[in-house]
Amino acid sequence: MKQKFEDKLDRMLEALEHPSSFTSEELEYLFSDKECLENARAILYAKEALARKYVSMPDVNKEWEAFARAHKKHSKIPVIIGLSAAVACIVLCFLLGHWEKVYGGLQVFEAKQVAHTIKQEIVNGMMTIYIPRGMQKEVKLPDGTRVILNAESQLTYNTDQFGQKKRIVTLKGEGLFDVVKDSLHPFVVQSGHLSTQVLGTVFNLRSYEEEEMKITLLSGSLKVVSLQKKNGLLIKPGEQAVFSDKQELYAFETLQAKEFTSWTEGSFYFDDETLMSILCELGRWYNVNVVFKNREAMNYRLHFKASRKESLSSIVELLNYVSKSAIAFSDNTIIVGK
Repeated sequence: MKQKFEDKLDRMLEALEHPSSFTSEELEYLFSDKECLENARAILYAKEALARKYVSMPDVNKEWEAFARAHKKHSKIPVIIGLSAAVACIVLCFLLGHWEKVYGGLQVFEAKQVAHTIKQEIVNGMMTIYIPRGMQKEVKLPDGTRVILNAESQLTYNTDQFGQKKRIVTLKGEGLFDVVKDSLHPFVVQSGHLSTQVLGTVFNLRSYEEEEMKITLLSGSLKVVSLQKKNGLLIKPGEQAVFSDKQELYAFETLQAKEFTSWTEGSFYFDDETLMSILCELGRWYNVNVVFKNREAMNYRLHFKASRKESLSSIVELLNYVSKSAIAFSDNTIIVGK
């Protein structure tokens, strides 16, 4: 009897970590056992807490090589690999300034009518690369620096001045940078109210309008400066700089780098994130509306992983097994609550 329970617990843990590996019937059977489900969640959260405390930094070169191989293999496919980072939309309700009444609930993310095409153009010497929702792309800058741009992101730089004194780019959205070292020409990323300066390093910068800005350093060193308050800080590998909605700049240690770079590997990865954060990320990738009929559900926290290759209907179905509130997808809208 004990062995049977342990076997089921093992299967439950695997289902929570890799739900897309199971059929709907298998998930329904496993998650019907509420006691086993709660035990599995407790074990999983403890496991993730230990990982955050003791995990070593990833081999960045190895990860980039793996990405390059995958990109080469699927270069003819519009969606190369999937995003992250994950990452909080918890301040969205304050930054939007208003809530739109939809389906009797509150709309926290809005679909856009945009062309599903990557744009790259030069106008008056300014190179602009735009990645629409639902897509990603790796680009190589004139100095050899590699950047993976996430969905709904834009990278801009002056083709004539780039590298003369500094290598300056402007980013809106999210990008993973692998900067070529050049001590004579510092690499600068301008994004919103922050300027990030490096020589040679790998870091992830997330700067969407409705979120706090987050810069996660994987290797090297990095200086972040607030353009408004003129204050700055240096961060080390395994640390993250955050520019809050109150325009405060601070840093803290975050060894769970996987949460912020898993989008480059084609995965959604959320560790103890709010349901609103998760659904906003899905809204950006699949370009759909997100509406909460149950406002309390916005702050429900989940541990959730899924492949970006999955259909949205499949992911919503998976979320229903682990969420406390019903989630439906209809008329290009994710609806939470009844």
